[in-house]
Amino acid sequence: MVGIGDIIVSSLLPRQQSQSQGNSLPTPAIIAIVIGAIIVILLALALWRVLRTMRHIREASREGRRASAAVAQQVGSNPVTSFNRDGEASDPINVKIIGTNGQLAAAFAAAGWYRADEIDFVTSVRISVDSVFGRKYATAPVSNLYLYGRKEDYAFERPGKSVRERDHVRFWDTGAESDDGRTIWVGGATRDIKVEISKVTHLPTHKISPDVDAERETVIDSLVESGWVIDEGWETNFGKPTVQKNSLGDTYHTDGRRAVMTLADIFTFGPLTTQVRSPLGARIARSIAGALRWRLPKQGRERAQKRREAKTAQQRQQNASTTHTSAS
Repeated sequence: MVGIGDIIVSSLLPRQQSQSQGNSLPTPAIIAIVIGAIIVILLALALWRVLRTMRHIREASREGRRASAAVAQQVGSNPVTSFNRDGEASDPINVKIIGTNGQLAAAFAAAGWYRADEIDFVTSVRISVDSVFGRKYATAPVSNLYLYGRKEDYAFERPGKSVRERDHVRFWDTGAESDDGRTIWVGGATRDIKVEISKVTHLPTHKISPDVDAERETVIDSLVESGWVIDEGWETNFGKPTVQKNSLGDTYHTDGRRAVMTLADIFTFGPLTTQVRSPLGARIARSIAGALRWRLPKQGRERAQKRREAKTAQQRQQNASTTHTSAS
């Protein structure tokens, strides 16, 4: 015998099931939500990992800051190398420049160099991805090296075919001043030629070209040709030709000299010129520099013209030699 209660229940069941089915999400939507949640979790874990690593690097760099500060107290504005975060000697200090920070940045912008980005989560991810796919990243960050108890004050680079290769130079304010009261900067110029697994840290890093003197010449040529250099000379660094390794195990050789350049002492808007960190900003800076080229001293413009003529003559001679060799 069927009771009224059974009838009521049986009459409600299809409706409840229908309502339940109507309120449920379709399977593709559920899958999309799950995938989205997984991606968010992975990104959060990646961010946590990067922040944790950066904090660890900061703590681990204490020895590098300590060692570089101790050496700086002994040698002043004439250090031989920079130091890595563990306090080990790294890249050679092969360039010295006299000028304000605005003049330093303006000269490199006029020469076609970009200021490197700071290391953070976004730039770290970008340089990693671009290294894998061999893409360009004109303002890619450089690893921190230490002098005077701190990381580099400025880092400039000139990109190659991809982020795997580039010209770059780090600069530190020595705390000393020239006779005209401007800052004396020292820097280490090296060229990255590929990405490799470090022999020391066993992590991906850039390998530098062993011919650091060639990179020193690249910096000299580009700045002189910009018209900003009004005087140049040499001083001993290592004091003799030297072959040694940097902190990542890359061997380099040098004749032991440091290039010394004095920049034109003209007004620049430092807060603007020192923040050129993109190809667009660099193009604007170079356009302004070109328009204001007349402000550069005559000796700077004449020096630039002579350097360009000398390079053209050298290139013609090389081409003629190559043609003669091919014909033979």
